[in-house]
Amino acid sequence: MQEKRPIAYFSEKVNGTALNYSTYDMELYALVRALETWQHYLWSKEFIIHTNHESLKDLKGQSKLNRRHTCWIEFIEMFPYVIQYKKGKENVVADTLSRRYTLISTLDAKLLGFEYIKEL
Repeated sequence: MQEKRPIAYFSEKVNGTALNYSTYDMELYALVRALETWQHYLWSKEFIIHTNHESLKDLKGQSKLNRRHTCWIEFIEMFPYVIQYKKGKENVVADTLSRRYTLISTLDAKLLGFEYIKEL
C-alpha cells in the first residue's frame, strides 16, 4: 500500500494438493506466493503485511509447526516485515477478493437451480 491505496494485486488459481488446505494453510500459502512474486521489490525495505486472518498476526510466535509451515515461515522470515491485523468487516476489499470464487460459484449454482425450476 502506498498512501493507503494498494499498488498491486496478486491472484492465482489453486490446484492440486492446495485445494485440500485448511483456511490457515491457504492464507499462509497466499502470503508465501505473494512474497515469491514480489520479492525483488521487498528485500530492501521494511513493509507491512495487511491481513484479515487473525492467526497470521502471531506468525513469529508460533511454536508447533509442521514441515510445510516451517519451510514457509523460514522463507517469510527472510523479509523485513511487520504484520497488521484488520478484521474482515473493516477490510472489505481484501475480504471480497478472497471470497470471489465462492461468491461466483454460489451465484452460478443459484442461477442453474432457478432455470431448472422454471422448466418444470
